[in-house]
Amino acid sequence: MRIVLATGIYPPDIGGHSFYAQKLKEALEKQGHVIQLCLYGRLKLFPTSIRHVAFGMKLLLAIRGQDAVIAFDTFSVAVPAGVVARITGKPTLVRAAGDFVWESYIERTHDFLPLPDVYRHRERWNLKERLSFRIIRWALAHVHIVFSTDWIKDIWLREYGFDISRTHVIENAIEPKLESIPPKRKNFLFYSRAIALKNAEAFRRALAHAKRHHPDIELEEGQISHDELLKRMQSSYAVVVPSISEVSPNIVIESLRCGKPFLMTKYSGYAKRFADYGVLVDPLSENDMERGIRELADPAVYAVLTKKIATFNEVHTYDDIAREFVELLTMLQEKSFSPSK
Repeated sequence: MRIVLATGIYPPDIGGHSFYAQKLKEALEKQGHVIQLCLYGRLKLFPTSIRHVAFGMKLLLAIRGQDAVIAFDTFSVAVPAGVVARITGKPTLVRAAGDFVWESYIERTHDFLPLPDVYRHRERWNLKERLSFRIIRWALAHVHIVFSTDWIKDIWLREYGFDISRTHVIENAIEPKLESIPPKRKNFLFYSRAIALKNAEAFRRALAHAKRHHPDIELEEGQISHDELLKRMQSSYAVVVPSISEVSPNIVIESLRCGKPFLMTKYSGYAKRFADYGVLVDPLSENDMERGIRELADPAVYAVLTKKIATFNEVHTYDDIAREFVELLTMLQEKSFSPSK
């Protein structure tokens, strides 16, 4: 199959779907598929509406002679992909691993509504957020949407009203385990983008309070490459994800691969999925985040969690993910050629 991968970011860019797109491309090519990348590149320098139109034209040219499109994100790439799918009828999958409207609202207002709640307070949205919602709803109605968890899928089905037959779940990769090195210090890893929804300021205050009881705990922050993150994680004490919400944080999976417990927001598609291997907290409560930090710093709690993580043996490789994407695209191709259409 000849497939266009359309993405706004790609290595060396740092970001969740940058690494995902690269690994998916490699897995698809390994299975014999021909992959063409369609990247934003210098179009990122243009104003929003202009770059969306330009990227749509770029994708329209890239899709000539191709069988299908896999697009990443829920706005900058997804909207042009939806328009192109409407024009060409090419089978198109959009991987929706985040929520553009919610992220935009949080960054603009710093009104820390968890993701499920932002749609219950549409009166607080500005014109841009209202238009974005309507554009996403229209564009994605013309594609099939791939979610990473049922949690975000259910939210979008309720709020956007998509046809459930056009929605699917392909879980994130869980690659084989790495060596877990006993930590020499109680360092909590908090490597993430410097954006409001990551809830960094409140978490730092909670950690400062927790240090009164556990003066040996430390916080490591910043942005580093994926390879460097794994290297540091292997010898770390724990991983923290105190975001206002997180759909399917890959760093939680990586912590399990490295044998490390985690602290995570309760507003996540992974809250139930991986609850036994970490500590869940309310990110809107500094007291509750402090409680979670102190629990993880407790040697008895830590020992129980690491013992449970040692039994975690799930594997879901990028080869598996590539096959799942191809199965969906094959199904869409067969439907498009069906005489009944």
